[in-house]
Order: sequence, then C-alpha cells, then structure tokens
Amino acid sequence: MGKDIPWSFAKIRSGEQLNLKGAGFTNVASLTAAGITPAKNPGAFIYLSAGGTGGVPCVALSDGSNWKQVAIGTNAI
Repeated sequence: MGKDIPWSFAKIRSGEQLNLKGAGFTNVASLTAAGITPAKNPGAFIYLSAGGTGGVPCVALSDGSNWKQVAIGTNAI
C-alpha cells in the first residue's frame, strides 16, 4: 500500500486542524470569498490580519453557523 499519513497531516485532511496563517486573510469576507465558511469548518480558529473592530488583528471562531470575532488581548508575560 501507500505511505502512512502522519497523525498531524491526518488531522488537517479531516478538517480538525486548519493552518491558514500564510494565506493572508484580512477579514470574514475574504474567508467567505475563498469558500471557507463556518458551516464547513465548525470549531475552527482562523487569524485575520484586519478583521477586528477598527481594522486590528483578531481571531475568528466558527460556531457552525457564523464566524465569531475574538479580540487579541495583551501580551502574555
């Protein structure tokens, strides 16, 4: 048979884990335009470079129906 797929890649293939940092999404509209919808990716966290209030970076969380904005707080010490 073929090669075994490493566990980490299997998680990406199954949709359990998305790494889209290099894709450069700015806001939820750019996610939707790329076909990355909350319904297809429930539970996903995605970094948005200007998706927050006032155009600041934030994280979007899919609840299965909508993207929820999560503000990025202060630096950890």
